[in-house]
Amino acid sequence: MNQDDTVVARLRRRIRQAKSAGFQVRMEVLDDEQAGWCQVGRTRILFVNLSNTAAEQLAQVEETLRDFADSVSRAEAVEPVDIGKTAA
Repeated sequence: MNQDDTVVARLRRRIRQAKSAGFQVRMEVLDDEQAGWCQVGRTRILFVNLSNTAAEQLAQVEETLRDFADSVSRAEAVEPVDIGKTAA
């Protein structure tokens, strides 16, 4: 990362990374709702709160992408169980 990057430039870069990772990015006023992500069918949606500053939005996007990466890592760490072998 270049030290001269502005918060807005970093936010734009992280949003591009989120889109490259398969997210639809929705920038909306979320009122009292929490920014984050969800999956509807095969579509992953990242919600960014337009009511917040660019720095807060960047923090939201980074936290959301970390949470997503953690959930993928946990899912990959769980080995499938062959029920036929464990049944007595």
